[in-house]
Amino acid sequence: MGPGALTRNPLYTTGEFEFFECAELSRRPGDIDTYRIYLDNLLDCLNRTWTEEFTQAGLPFSPPRVRYITKSVGTGCGKYPAGYAAGLYCPRNHTMWILLSKGQLSDPTEFNLFTVIAHEYGHYAQDRAGILYEFARQYPKLSKKRMYDLNRRIELQAECFSGAFIGSVWRSLGRDQLDWDEQLKWIVGDKWHGKAGNIRYWLKRGWYGNGPKVCNTFSAPAARTA
Repeated sequence: MGPGALTRNPLYTTGEFEFFECAELSRRPGDIDTYRIYLDNLLDCLNRTWTEEFTQAGLPFSPPRVRYITKSVGTGCGKYPAGYAAGLYCPRNHTMWILLSKGQLSDPTEFNLFTVIAHEYGHYAQDRAGILYEFARQYPKLSKKRMYDLNRRIELQAECFSGAFIGSVWRSLGRDQLDWDEQLKWIVGDKWHGKAGNIRYWLKRGWYGNGPKVCNTFSAPAARTA
């Protein structure tokens, strides 16, 4: 798509996400099998939601590959970083890597895993829509300042995509507002992902906008992507 993949992507012309039912399944502490079932169900919901959106955009789409791991491994995009979040998307092999660590398996009631996977799936959607390809094409030519800026716009858009998905299925999850508020409360920013306030802004923008049309971070003012 060229440079237009960032600022004029067909995803921005689609409607709101369909309000599919996506009941959040239960997990048992330390039980990898129940976590896999939980995540399989979540990924089914994400597949269904994003397939519909890409159909509206007139873009081809198929679900990502998924690998569950319990320790650091080679992902195709380098080794899974120690201490990294629960999920990672590698565009080189179109695979979502999901780490089921002991710490992750210790709390079956937390909501962070759900939001991380929705975020990483957002990167997959960016990949299929040509956004990550254009980012990679420009990357070698960028100044350090522009590199950080564009990377933040990539990450903040994935946050917005995540918020839009979560908002679209929220009523079927069986959670209350406190779970969402707590998720927003503990956000920490950095130079690659943006300030905490901007991460919250794009998560909430996606939540209330219910679709990728409100997630064009590449046309947003610098103050909202710092």
